[in-house]
Amino acid sequence: MTSRFEVGPSHDGAHPFLTLPDGRRRPDAIALLLHGGAEHGFGRTIKSSPPVLRMVAVARSIERGAQGRVATAVLRDAVRGYNDDARSPVGDARWALARLRELYPGTPLALVGHSMGGRVALELAGSDGIVSVVGMAPWIPQEYDVAPFLDRHTLLLHGRKDVITDPRKTARLAARIGQAGGDARCVQLPDSHAMLLKARAWHRHTTDFLQETLLG
Repeated sequence: MTSRFEVGPSHDGAHPFLTLPDGRRRPDAIALLLHGGAEHGFGRTIKSSPPVLRMVAVARSIERGAQGRVATAVLRDAVRGYNDDARSPVGDARWALARLRELYPGTPLALVGHSMGGRVALELAGSDGIVSVVGMAPWIPQEYDVAPFLDRHTLLLHGRKDVITDPRKTARLAARIGQAGGDARCVQLPDSHAMLLKARAWHRHTTDFLQETLLG
């Protein structure tokens, strides 16, 4: 990983932080990683929080597995919560995507999100430059329109033991995208929400999918 950071626009008394690719080589593709959080909460997100560290580990696995061809950018949200209509992490992710498009014009992008970050990834799937979307135990609060996914590649991973977010909703979304003609894959793993029991399997599925869909 890298120590290159950018600080995003302030809101709710805090700033988002974006860890960028290290710049020693131009990547063939970039994955933006989005961490989990809470339904409500305006407390500042700290870099040592488990949801952030979880995605740092995923990022390292992606970069190792793809031998640097798929670089990673890890977003740390300004605040912990989604916060209803404020949609706090969505604004942070929009800013991060805009910066990546400015810094790496024309580079294929992927969204990889866990839990609340999975919700953000699904909601921003139709953004410019997005080729692939990975939802890891995603929070799916509604029946999303499948149209933004039809010209994207989508991987949805969920633990069968998850009691925080619903694996049945994940499977239904993948089925609806597939029925509409999109490329959506759903993998259920013998794990819970935190992705700790089978971490290597979560990482492997994500890395393999990104290599296949971003690098061809």
